[in-house]
Amino acid sequence: RKSKGGFKTKKDALLFAANPTSSENKIPTLRFYWDGWERTELYTLSKSKQTAFKIAWGKLGSIADIEMDQLTIDIMQGCIDEKAKTYYPAKDMKTILSHLFKRAVAEGNARTNLSDFIKLPRLEEKELQPFSESELKKLWKAYGEGDKFIGFVLLMVYSGMMPGELLRLKTDMIDWEKREIIGCGLKTKKRKQTPIVFPDMIAPVVSVLSESSASKAGYLLGMNKDKFYNEYHAALQRAGVRDLPPYSCRHTTATALALGNIAPSVIQEVMRHTKFSTTQRYIHPDTKSAHEAMSIFEHSK
Repeated sequence: RKSKGGFKTKKDALLFAANPTSSENKIPTLRFYWDGWERTELYTLSKSKQTAFKIAWGKLGSIADIEMDQLTIDIMQGCIDEKAKTYYPAKDMKTILSHLFKRAVAEGNARTNLSDFIKLPRLEEKELQPFSESELKKLWKAYGEGDKFIGFVLLMVYSGMMPGELLRLKTDMIDWEKREIIGCGLKTKKRKQTPIVFPDMIAPVVSVLSESSASKAGYLLGMNKDKFYNEYHAALQRAGVRDLPPYSCRHTTATALALGNIAPSVIQEVMRHTKFSTTQRYIHPDTKSAHEAMSIFEHSK
């Protein structure tokens, strides 16, 4: 029907069906599959992952409009080598390509997932180290001498709290009676739902930090990420300990619990991890066990 954008006659329609235009046989591009994946699967991921993948997609712009059957391993490898010099950005780009190729393969527009053959830059990461017992004593000494900011470092060490969680922590999230913090967990469902447990020995420190907070919004820390990191490194220097990254506080927590012969599944509960080892299949810790585990820190003050 002409009014609906169809053909004037049946003869015209049959001729078109016998010899469709080339545009009807056009192979979809990466962008076509990205648009579909973005509308459906991307928004089921965490906000941090969404941001990382959108950045990675931007780096794939030079090959985004190439038809799937024209893409080669060398073309994709060249794009990644040019746009991503380190492991994790390159990995994000490869992950996106893999998702898009899987869609193309399912629809018959690609023979196989060529992204599997992409080589990533070498991962060069220094293993995180925990603070030593002597360094913990120095931190306590500096705090006792009036360096209040050290209190935030001690809170992370004696709770397993992530730096990002400290930035999100509000005073009304603290249950003083239970010695638990709920509401600032990040990233995984496990970390968001499981209470952050802190021992009695750190409670006075948390109380001081809470009372001295000047944040009108109720944040315990009350500063942005950049300022926190600057203050953190300066505080370690004042205390005379190694300039370890903030995440080493959390690493110190896990190491101390392991050295204290705490059951792996209880450590998992304290750290709020989703996986640990097969031991967790046989031991089922609860929040009370996590509280008991954290009491081992009493000896390091």
